[in-house]
Amino acid sequence: MTKVTLVHASWCHVCPAAKKFWNDLRSERGFDYEEIDIDTPEGDELSQKYSIMSVPTTIIDGEVAFIGVPDREKAILKIS
Repeated sequence: MTKVTLVHASWCHVCPAAKKFWNDLRSERGFDYEEIDIDTPEGDELSQKYSIMSVPTTIIDGEVAFIGVPDREKAILKIS
């Protein structure tokens, strides 16, 4: 099953839209999904591992796939 991780921040004004996007798509398509706040130890670890410099950043199956809110069709292709 595809694994999607959204790295976000509480202070980010775009992150709520990215969260809504991925939660809506998950309800339609079904995939493993988690949200990680960049300001936590786990978020810091991911930001170092993947050289994340901005949020929201989406990691799909261990690779940075999107920065910002993804285009719906491109996101569907990545999770298919």
